[in-house]
Amino acid sequence: MSRPIARLSRSLSSRLLSASLRGCEIPWIRALAERYGLNRTRYRRQEAVEAVVEAVTAHYAEHRFEAALAARQARVYQKVYFRHRLRRLGPSDPRAAKYRRRVAELGGLGDSMAIIRHLARYYAEDMVAELNPAFFLLFRAVARRIFPHFVRSIRVLEERDGVLDRVRRAVEHGPVFLLPNHVSNADHVPLCFALNAAGIPQPRIAAGANLFRGVSTVVLPAMNAYKIRREQIGAEKRWPHTVRWFQNPVYRRVHTAYLRFGWDRNEPFLFYLEGTRSRDGRLGKPKRGIVADILGYLEHTGRRAWAVPISLSYTLVPEDEEIEAARRGAEISRQDLVSQLTRLDRRYRQLGDPPIHLRFSEPLELVPGEPADRVAARILERIAAGIVPASTSLLARAVLRVARREGGTSWFRPEEAEAAFRAGSEAERWDEFGDALDLFQRRGFVDPAPARSRYVVRNEPLLVQYANRIAHLPESLGR
Repeated sequence: MSRPIARLSRSLSSRLLSASLRGCEIPWIRALAERYGLNRTRYRRQEAVEAVVEAVTAHYAEHRFEAALAARQARVYQKVYFRHRLRRLGPSDPRAAKYRRRVAELGGLGDSMAIIRHLARYYAEDMVAELNPAFFLLFRAVARRIFPHFVRSIRVLEERDGVLDRVRRAVEHGPVFLLPNHVSNADHVPLCFALNAAGIPQPRIAAGANLFRGVSTVVLPAMNAYKIRREQIGAEKRWPHTVRWFQNPVYRRVHTAYLRFGWDRNEPFLFYLEGTRSRDGRLGKPKRGIVADILGYLEHTGRRAWAVPISLSYTLVPEDEEIEAARRGAEISRQDLVSQLTRLDRRYRQLGDPPIHLRFSEPLELVPGEPADRVAARILERIAAGIVPASTSLLARAVLRVARREGGTSWFRPEEAEAAFRAGSEAERWDEFGDALDLFQRRGFVDPAPARSRYVVRNEPLLVQYANRIAHLPESLGR
């Protein structure tokens, strides 16, 4: 598809989605969806924005010295961001006028509380989502056609019978935190379909700002995904380091206030404990920031809350090649999420809908007072223990073990790889060897050399990535 046609397609898709969203705002349609939808939390976006701004300003009004320091630091950081954007856009870009106006507005504020209120509103408007129940129901129905191969690939498992029933009941009594590992940008699809099928309300989802491109800027907020900025906000030549958004105290305070707004209303909350997709296949270190916010909230309110570890594993990681490119430093977040998922779903169709395993662990009641890093580590351990080893990960580990016997990884004999595969898996998984080998061959990771009755390794880094996805598990999984 040529670039002009691709741009036209994206423009038409965006207009169609915008029109659908406006139609879903018709009062009787929205009321009908709210009546029959799973979500019982009711608030509009502007209500949340105002509540967040008031909570932030009320905090700083009680802590004037902190307010003076926070206002000064936040204004400096925000000006860095505006200047960074202006440099990237160039003076002739029509969007630059917006940033010049923002710089002038911020520069005209002298009082600390005025700066804080101004920035709190700016950040809240940028961050806050609004679930549209009618649009959610419409998009969910359409998504079965847009992403049919992802949907057919989902395999939902429970640590014990009735786990999802207990999660659903817990949502009625307090905040529930859904905590999966993060493998792919496609993770939202199996997670949301599994939750909805189990009768669990659509959670609020933390989504990186890099995903809000094209039609995704329309879809994500209406699906209850809010924008979280974790990237660098810019750098000054006189500084020895770059600055990230969560180093901005006002931005961090706005984020905490927004989280608490939903938790007060028992809105389920889904976030990826590792913070971002793994770049080498291994489970990442848990982020303690939001866990600390949760424990602080419970200590302040005296409420009960539950964490639900969720373990994701893919037979075929949709963007495995892109993830390897990112590990080497490439920028891979150029497409909007909906377009990216549509492209990845086509790859799943070509490769026969390889299974996506989604395992829910028993809800864990959170106790305030325990160190956040210890709680985060314990949850990640539960996630790791629940990961179902994909056949491709088992095969990658087997191939690397066999191929490295001779001091390299250039080739392997299939019968030796199958023996290693069987030694590292349970008996009921042994017949998956052939399908996994076929997937790797079709992806070009390995090639057969019939004359020598062996396979040649063509893409060792991708085999390493797949093997790393079960690196936390024992070498032998057989019984």
